[in-house]
Amino acid sequence: MRAKRVYLAVLGLAVLTILAVVFGSLGGAGRGDGREEAMNPQETGKPMNSEHQEDWLLEPLYKVNSHKDLVYATKENEHGRQESLALDIYEPLQEEAASRPLILFIHGGGFNSGDKRDAEAIAEEWVSRGYVVASANYRLRVSPQADMKGTIADAIEDMGDALAWLKDNQESYRIDTRYTAVGGDSAGGQLAVTFASRYKAVEEEDAPRLFAVIDIYGPLFRGEITENYPSTLIIHGTEDQLVPYEQSVRLFDMLGAANVYRQLVTMEGGGHSYQDPKVWEQVVQSTTHFLRNAITASQQIFLPEDTELGAFAGEYAQLQLLRQAFFVETSGQLQAKLPKGWELVGQTAFSSGENAEVQVAIPEDAASGVYPVRIGTDQSGSLPLTLYIKVKDRLSYERTVFYNAGEQQLHTNLSIKNSYPTALQGKVTIRYQDSEGSRVESYELKSIQPGAVKKLTMPFYSEEAPVVVYENSAGAVLQETSLMTYVYAAEKRTGPLTIDGSLEDWRRDYPFPLNGESQLHMKEYAGADDLSGQGYVAWDEEYVYLALEMKDDRHVQQETAFGIYMGDSVQFSLRLVDQSGTPQGVHEFGVALHENGSPANFRWLAPPEFRPGKVHAMKTGISRSNDQTVYEIALPWAELGVAAPTEGMHLKFSLLVNDNDGQGRKGWIEYNSGIGYKDANAFGDLFLVNKRN
Repeated sequence: MRAKRVYLAVLGLAVLTILAVVFGSLGGAGRGDGREEAMNPQETGKPMNSEHQEDWLLEPLYKVNSHKDLVYATKENEHGRQESLALDIYEPLQEEAASRPLILFIHGGGFNSGDKRDAEAIAEEWVSRGYVVASANYRLRVSPQADMKGTIADAIEDMGDALAWLKDNQESYRIDTRYTAVGGDSAGGQLAVTFASRYKAVEEEDAPRLFAVIDIYGPLFRGEITENYPSTLIIHGTEDQLVPYEQSVRLFDMLGAANVYRQLVTMEGGGHSYQDPKVWEQVVQSTTHFLRNAITASQQIFLPEDTELGAFAGEYAQLQLLRQAFFVETSGQLQAKLPKGWELVGQTAFSSGENAEVQVAIPEDAASGVYPVRIGTDQSGSLPLTLYIKVKDRLSYERTVFYNAGEQQLHTNLSIKNSYPTALQGKVTIRYQDSEGSRVESYELKSIQPGAVKKLTMPFYSEEAPVVVYENSAGAVLQETSLMTYVYAAEKRTGPLTIDGSLEDWRRDYPFPLNGESQLHMKEYAGADDLSGQGYVAWDEEYVYLALEMKDDRHVQQETAFGIYMGDSVQFSLRLVDQSGTPQGVHEFGVALHENGSPANFRWLAPPEFRPGKVHAMKTGISRSNDQTVYEIALPWAELGVAAPTEGMHLKFSLLVNDNDGQGRKGWIEYNSGIGYKDANAFGDLFLVNKRN
């Protein structure tokens, strides 16, 4: 084995195991190795104008090129066999010839699953801004909890090998490993934190060095944090059911006790998936701004206490700036680049030895959204600090679709709450889709006091996710909100269905779509021929029926039982809704067609009275012809605990179709969220009707 230019110091570590679940004050700022080590735009490309310099590593300016399956090491795995370990490199297509900073990303998966391809989406975001991203596989184990110490040691060693390989090949891919960030999600987040704690750069001038760590809901780290630990960003959701949010709070406190520059970004309502659409923009923005500040930290007089600030329009966003130790004697004047109409207020002059505190005044007519802010000084030679302000939504909405028994139709209640500190008035416009096409309905808001709720009852429902637009009295659009979920009205069957993988006896007038961009959660998607289709739901007294017509260019299913979700398959979830409108326990099922032509099914989740495993009473017919797969399912109502289904019955519903083209699970396309990201509150609505109107 060739000699490495890096080594890992062994520290004691007690590790919390994540089991894989289906579906899915600033002494340490920078690297602690001196301000002369900071990277700047001139080192990473041809000369830029001042505006381009300010946007360095912030704006998505570049197309992305990838190099896949590059073997960086061959190691003995837990079975005693030699295993080739590979990484994928994503790089920006740039005319500039100089090297770029590196992000080494480590995938999650409970140490027994996951793949380097899982990072494709976030890698493309970072690469479009000027980084090179390497996403590396590492040795996994069937039962990592049986030897967590060995599992962690193998993975950390593999990441050291990956970084050494990247150092050896940095000229080929125009990487400057002296400016390396390491990050990961879940188990990968824990590995990133651990790797940084054990990493020691040798004294060679061109040795790899770490300037930042990105920990996305990694489980609790119990090692040692020292003052020279890299700047660290922690991201965690408050509704994470796998790794408690409090574990990231404890890591944040550990870093603070060691005088390390760190931030904790909270995904309010977020679960154990940073790629969930409801938190995705927050993840992209927080990592982008934090990394830019970290890589330039040793040139900065201050660093922001928080990269993410939130405030309402008409308010002041409070900005705390923390003094860097090596600029303790510097004084001067703060300057800001702000959106039009915004203003920097407060004490903008700063004296030596002090932190700084200023406010950003947000105009009352600022629309909800994310706004970048640049904070600089009158000192020459340094790039401005960067952060963003999220202007909060003035209104929050709760949509409830219900069955009107008298009219035998579905209607909608929309509750509109004023979250703003003063009264609001204006107009709310609802854009929605029904069986006859696009519709627009507008409602006047005369006045809603702070905290008050206005309720609208509308004699219609939207099959697709409606969009609600709020305009003030002057006609300015201040907020646009998608209500996210789909609603489906399932007709009652008038005759029996034959479950044979053919839909000839189905009425197919009202399909639900599986072809929208917002429904895709997939790596390397190649268009409609890769995976797309439509589905149907029907019912009778004995069964709820599901049918799908899917175009899929390649069918791969080699898994059994619990693991069928890893191949081409369907997963669907149902929750009964009681008379008070409260959803009950989650039932999650799946079906698949093996390559030998035999169907399979599995129940992953269920209330306590049901057992996970094969559902013998479920009827499944699946056929495959050319690039078309037809799924047909009959699930007995008894498997949901329903004795007698009735018209108007309400269930929560979500469905996804997994895709595997021979290189592992690529991802899925979904009708309503909540399965892939395990958030039962994201399910849509399913109603039983005798006849659709």
